[in-house]
Amino acid sequence: MKIIGLLLLVIGIIGIVLTVMMPALFGYGGLIAGVTAILTGIVFLAACAVRTSCGCERRNNNNCGC
Repeated sequence: MKIIGLLLLVIGIIGIVLTVMMPALFGYGGLIAGVTAILTGIVFLAACAVRTSCGCERRNNNNCGC
């Protein structure tokens, strides 16, 4: 989940930067999509931070961390 959250943050930032640089090509809907991707990435990272194991303990029966 941590990797997915980080990827969403990166994709959101790239989407916002490209939308600001080339609004005629992408339209301003890219800002909404970028903000949505960033917020979703934050939710994924927060879910991983709240659950210290991130599902690792359940799969491997040990405390291997995230």
